[in-house]
Amino acid sequence: MKTKKILVYSLLILGLSAFQWSCSKDSDNVTPDAVPQDPNAPKGQVRVGITDAPIDGTEVKAVFVTVTEVRLDGKKFDAFQGPKTVNIAELNNGNFLTLGDGQLQTGTYSKLTLIFDYEKDQSGNAPGCYLLKSDGTKSKLAISGNARNSVEVTAKQFTVNQNGTTDLMIDFDLRKSIKTFNENARKNYSFVTYGELQSSIRVVNKNASGTISGNVSGYNAATMGNVVAYVYKKGEFNQNTEAKGQGESSVEFKNAVSSAKVDVNGNFKVSFLEEGDYEVHFASYKNSGDANASLLLNSFLNLSSNIDLNSISVKTGLEVRLSLTVKGVIGL
Repeated sequence: MKTKKILVYSLLILGLSAFQWSCSKDSDNVTPDAVPQDPNAPKGQVRVGITDAPIDGTEVKAVFVTVTEVRLDGKKFDAFQGPKTVNIAELNNGNFLTLGDGQLQTGTYSKLTLIFDYEKDQSGNAPGCYLLKSDGTKSKLAISGNARNSVEVTAKQFTVNQNGTTDLMIDFDLRKSIKTFNENARKNYSFVTYGELQSSIRVVNKNASGTISGNVSGYNAATMGNVVAYVYKKGEFNQNTEAKGQGESSVEFKNAVSSAKVDVNGNFKVSFLEEGDYEVHFASYKNSGDANASLLLNSFLNLSSNIDLNSISVKTGLEVRLSLTVKGVIGL
């Protein structure tokens, strides 16, 4: 009888432990409820937009993300009416989409959270977040190695005032946020790890930002390949480190603030840069020639410029215009 009671107690403890573990596992995948705004608290006007640093790859036609909710320091931004499916791959060179324009409780904020729907888009079609290939097939995107459907991004502290407008821009850097992998002998895509995805998204006060743009004279895509302008905080570029894949997802140019593709006419534009000092580096990519249409880092451009490329001062509301000429290439 005593043995039977001990057995029952043991099974009960094991059952409770399993239940607790199961609840814990489930809670890892559940987004906490947003903190409601105080209806009686003073509010200020807030606009939230989204933009992108473009992704390379000849087979990439579009990249869609479905956002279901936007939060600021845990408070739901009611002006965003989700779900909303956005092709962020087309929002570059200063272009952006406004996600919401409305009231938010006054105060100081430093975090923005995006809630995604990986399974279905705003029309109910599957999947919700995906890369569209040039052949029309979709590659579902989800955070690598993690079932979380939310990304919390730390921003430079900003204040929402009762009589003012706060204009925020979410810069979703596709180059750093998506990785490739082989599946059934075919190239496929996913988001990078959670921490890497966090660092690939910036939140900028649009009204306190500037732009770097320019033209590269003598640029020839046929001979020089696809060229990308990478913008770094002054003194933070290390070619040996940045030209190699870093982290679990092997992210190249991981520490770049932003980037822009140089078009066939030699023009480029990097927008929404916080006021400060920067440096710009131009990397050339060539087609790998394989069936996956991959682009491989080939070299850096050696350029003459009207402004020192290692010391570019960006001021709020102003555009720094670079006039560049190709002198040659620098091997890796």
